[in-house]
Amino acid sequence: MTASKHDPYRLYLTEDQIPKAWYNLRADMPEKPEPMRLPNGAVATKPDIAPVFADALIDQELDETPRTSTSPNPS
Repeated sequence: MTASKHDPYRLYLTEDQIPKAWYNLRADMPEKPEPMRLPNGAVATKPDIAPVFADALIDQELDETPRTSTSPNPS
């Protein structure tokens, strides 16, 4: 795949260059950001967003306590 001058900047990683863990910035924030909200203003829960996102991504997105999060293995 080649990039054209009109493509936004892209960085292609080989499989061994893909990070195995991610830093959770929210774990160290003195003031936590507002929770994810639904269009009606209610706080989003796992069942609310499960039809759109993978379970592993939901767990990472809704959990603010661990400082690092391991990348899920593709299945």
